[in-house]
Amino acid sequence: MRGRFGRRALAWAAVLMIAVLGPVVAHSYRPEARINVTTYREFSDLEFLQLQEDLRVQLQRESVAGMPAFDMVSAATHFEIHQGGTPVILVDNSAGRLLVIAFGQ
Repeated sequence: MRGRFGRRALAWAAVLMIAVLGPVVAHSYRPEARINVTTYREFSDLEFLQLQEDLRVQLQRESVAGMPAFDMVSAATHFEIHQGGTPVILVDNSAGRLLVIAFGQ
């Protein structure tokens, strides 16, 4: 036996220290989410469809030119652009304005 405090007490002290300091360390080293949000006036349906089509053509040109492939998912009032399953940009033309959310750097 090693005096009054044995291995069990030392193990409990280590567990307690990890339980107390773990969340503090995890909170301070949390990665930053980089999101850029921009709003514009609301586009008409025709303007929004033209914007979608122009971006679709541009993405196809870039993928043919050897740039990384992008996927576009679109609906009547919004569309999303993904690269390798990761969202890159979201464009929403509802709620009285055009909302552009760019993810990443």
